Amino acid sequence: MSVRFERVPLVGTGADLVGDVDAWLASPPVHALVDAFAAAPGDRDLLEALTAAKGTTGDRLAGLDTFTERWDTRQGLERNQATELPLTGEQEELALAAATALGLRGGARLRFHHYDHVLILGGLIRACLARPAYAAHLIGTGQIRAGSITALGGHRPFVGDEFRLAAEAGAPELTEEYEAMDFGTRRAFGLAEPERVEGEVSDLPGGTWGVRHYRTAEGVTVHVVAAPSSEPGVRRANTPDSYDFFARRLAELRPGQRLLMVTTPIYVPAQHTAALRMLALPFGVEVDTVGNEPGVVTGAPASSFSATKYLLEVRSAVRAMRQLVAAL
Repeated sequence: MSVRFERVPLVGTGADLVGDVDAWLASPPVHALVDAFAAAPGDRDLLEALTAAKGTTGDRLAGLDTFTERWDTRQGLERNQATELPLTGEQEELALAAATALGLRGGARLRFHHYDHVLILGGLIRACLARPAYAAHLIGTGQIRAGSITALGGHRPFVGDEFRLAAEAGAPELTEEYEAMDFGTRRAFGLAEPERVEGEVSDLPGGTWGVRHYRTAEGVTVHVVAAPSSEPGVRRANTPDSYDFFARRLAELRPGQRLLMVTTPIYVPAQHTAALRMLALPFGVEVDTVGNEPGVVTGAPASSFSATKYLLEVRSAVRAMRQLVAAL
């Protein structure tokens, strides 16, 4: 069996956001995923609702959110600790084909040459090294110009193989995401010591935050940020928290400004949708999101993802769209 789908436009690239979400929900790869993993009569009802566009957009997203719970092998763990689903060969091939069509395997395009702000999103250790390197590559090769650069991370302790990967990268002293993001950003842009450091320390999980302010040799401002959680004591900061901290504390966003998010392809749909909700809607800015291209930057660690990991991030995209539609 060889499965291929036409590319589905990223939410936020059409005339209206709800229409974009409706088109995503009605797309062949989404329908094929529901059909392939349907296991109960109610799943067939969901497939019919998606096909016929029954109910509101929010209703269909809620149904799909519930459906994708069967793909959640994280169960509150970090992504590199998630287990694998027992997929058939056909399900695995379908998941990869759907992920390609839905934009989780690359293909996002730069719409502009100048961006007022470039935001590098944090994550596991590989992301903290590869994403700053790719952003520096885009700027250094003249593909984009940046008014400012901000690396968004958090105070998340390493888990699993991150300690080994940090040692292999030449930084065995690294033990958490924020320090790794700072290391990766300084290395990518050739930064010296920070011009200024600010922050607060809290005993509450997610309550500690920090910002290190740098400047490149060309005079471009660079921030490395560990944002606080919007629910300190409950959880650590997530991507929307980082967006909100950037917008309200570091940037004076104005309508019409252009922002570029740099991440890994598998996370583009979910993180782009979150940026639409947290940045484009309230501030009237233009948002683009691209994933780093494997092999483009020499020495940057590459990531490979299983079909299970792609299904997890399809679920993340659904949940991000549900929040976006609720915000509208």
